Parts: sequence; C-alpha cells; structure tokens
Amino acid sequence: MKHSILRLAMLSLFATAPVVPAADAATVDSRAPGKLMQRWAGTAPDPGPGLPGWYSKRPDIHVHQPRNLASIPLAEIDLLRRRAMVAFEALMRQPSLRDVRGASLQADVNIAVVPTLDGVRLVGAILSINAKSVIEGKPGTIEREGRYLTPSEEGAVLNVHLNPYDIMARRQVQAEGVERGGFQVRTGAAYGIYVADRLPDYDPNAEYAWVPRPLALELQHDRSWYQPVAAGEHPLLVHVSSHSHENEDLRSDRLSPDRPLARLAAAMFMVDWNDVRRRMKAVT
Repeated sequence: MKHSILRLAMLSLFATAPVVPAADAATVDSRAPGKLMQRWAGTAPDPGPGLPGWYSKRPDIHVHQPRNLASIPLAEIDLLRRRAMVAFEALMRQPSLRDVRGASLQADVNIAVVPTLDGVRLVGAILSINAKSVIEGKPGTIEREGRYLTPSEEGAVLNVHLNPYDIMARRQVQAEGVERGGFQVRTGAAYGIYVADRLPDYDPNAEYAWVPRPLALELQHDRSWYQPVAAGEHPLLVHVSSHSHENEDLRSDRLSPDRPLARLAAAMFMVDWNDVRRRMKAVT
C-alpha cells in the first residue's frame, strides 16, 4: 500500500528539542566487544579523527498516512514523537555520537500503520539514526552548518522500534540471553536488545530456548505506546546493523571503533534501555 508522507517538523506541534546534556554513566552490555568499549566507555574519550561530522539536532518526522484507511490521529503522532525523543536524546548523550568526527548522523522518526498477520490495525514508530563516514577530499563531501557529510557513503543504522512487531514477525530473530532487565537478541550477526514490562519466557537449556512468533502475535495487539489507556507491555527493541561483513567484524572485535557502525553499537550498548523506557512511559 502506498503511503502519503507528511513532513511535520515545521509545525508548532513539533517543538525544538532541548539542549542535550553530557553523557549518562555507562552500564555496558556484556556482549559489547572489548576493543570497542576500551575506546568509548572511558572517561571523556576523544571524539576521534577526521572532519567534524554533521548530525541531526532533532529527528525529522515522517508520518505515512494510509490511503484508504482512517488516518493516524495527531494526538497519537505527537505522543509517539515525544516518546521517541527520549530515546534520541539518550543516544546522542553517548561519547561515540556526541561531537562526532569522521562520521555524520541523520536521525528520523517514521510513523505508519503496520500490516499485521491477523489484519488488526497497529501503529508503529521507528527512530532511526543513520551513520555514514565523512571522507575529507572526496568529491561529494559537503559542508552543512559548519560540519561535514559525504552522502554517497554506505551507512550503518541504529533503529529503536516502539513496538517491534514487524521485526519479530518477518525477520529471523534469535535469543542470546537476558541481562540488565533486557532480552538480548540478534538478527544474523547484528545486535539487538528487547525491553518491556514483561520479558518473553526464555530457557537457554531447552531445545528451542525461544521463538519470536508467539511474541509477534502478542505485539500486533499492543497499542500502549500511542494509546495511554490501552493494555500492553510498552515493548521496545533497539537494533544496530550494517552490511554483513561489518556486522561480523563488529562481533569478532575486528572493526575499528571509529567506524560508523561501531559508534552506533557503542551507544546502543552503553544506554540503560530500561531507564529510557521508564522515562518514555512517563511522557503523557
């Protein structure tokens, strides 16, 4: 189904985001590669080599209204947007993304009606941060607001799914463990973290420790992020990935910590996602 795209960032509904303060203290996911954390988890690490990279001061908002179905109400859009901003600010406080050099960061929030297995109406929102290398001297590298970006470079992406129904229903998701109140998952070699009011049952000693489809069937009925009175678990999935070779290099700790994917992964590992989710729930 084709969606119309509304650019709402200029409306007064979407006010300027507050200035982002210094980074929160990090509590690192045990899967985080050692070289990566040595680079970014110390006290006030250097932002890295290269040109100062352009970054979004706030996400662009894209609302994909269905053509032949009821529109997503503005109140639901605004609540999703404000809750996504909590996650954006937490990520941009992290040393690997703050005052970024050698990479650019484009942030977007996409809000749309998500097709579900049972045909129920579900609104989904995804905060995305796309990171690309900035190549000094390369044709196509441009200056924006005193910082630089190379749009032609291939990017890595960090996605924060406010209700990850689609990824659970349509991707090969594997469990890796439970830690810090979060459910550790992977898609291929890419990393993910799932947090919610109630985590899925997981038994590492069972033949099938966990399968995603039962969770997907639950998530298609969960409207807790955009309808405050609706029953639900406030499910959140954070996922970081690039092309398969870089994902493998990240897992084996061969990837340079200054690469765009490594910067995104460091931020994902260092954020306390249960705390972020609690603060998102407090936004009403």
